[in-house]
Amino acid sequence: MDEVSQKMLGLALGGGAYRGVAHLGVLKAFEEEGLKPGFLSGTSSGGLAAAFYAFGMPLEEIRDLADKLHWLRVSTFNVPKLGLLNNSELGRFVEKHLGSKNIEESPIPLALVASDISTGEKVILKTGSLSQALMATTCIPGVFSPVQVGGRMLVDGALVENVPLTVLKEMGASVRVGVSLGSESYRKPENLIQVIINAINIATDQTNLASDGKFDLMLKPELQTYGFLDNGNSLKLFAEGYRSAMIALEKVRSMIDAAGPSSLEQVEAKFLKWLRG
Repeated sequence: MDEVSQKMLGLALGGGAYRGVAHLGVLKAFEEEGLKPGFLSGTSSGGLAAAFYAFGMPLEEIRDLADKLHWLRVSTFNVPKLGLLNNSELGRFVEKHLGSKNIEESPIPLALVASDISTGEKVILKTGSLSQALMATTCIPGVFSPVQVGGRMLVDGALVENVPLTVLKEMGASVRVGVSLGSESYRKPENLIQVIINAINIATDQTNLASDGKFDLMLKPELQTYGFLDNGNSLKLFAEGYRSAMIALEKVRSMIDAAGPSSLEQVEAKFLKWLRG
């Protein structure tokens, strides 16, 4: 597929903690078939997958890193005020593996979604520190203290848009494909962390429902048997993401063909207008 056609394709990667490894399988399938996306957006763990891929890290290396990324290893304890923990160690993890980058430096145009805990607004992070943006989009409220970015107190973007569709259209993608990691079966909470996780899952389920039908295509890998906090199944999660994407590839190709011709200059001009807006 030619460069212009690839530039038309945008992928939105939804949150879902360790289930996010499935995004890597989706990206692998698209890459093998010459459908590397022209635009990426991501929320929470989907933001991590999108960012590491957008900055050029091979998918197998990202998967290996995910095996090491236990949430307690990227957290430090707080004196409780706005959160039990802070996730500054995640920022250091990102900078260790990708360097001290700004979002707008990514070879594949990238947008990350966070929530302003003071106003309830959706915040699109498209410029500035990549590590801070990833800390914000993955910041589970109550568990982690909000992340200060540009004078705002930001937390996990799953509260406002778990599979970030809207921004792909604004960036210039003509064909928009979402990847939803689904919801987890609810269970009676036994501690504070489980109460918070259940609350986030309730909000996330609602934003997922609101997104259904708005994408050109929504991929939903079969992940119901895998817990959000279970990091022992990366190979299986990768395979499920790969399988769901392979099934959808012909449909994606037909959608790109149906979208009609667009010059590379037009696509890039629309993106630059969005980036500077």
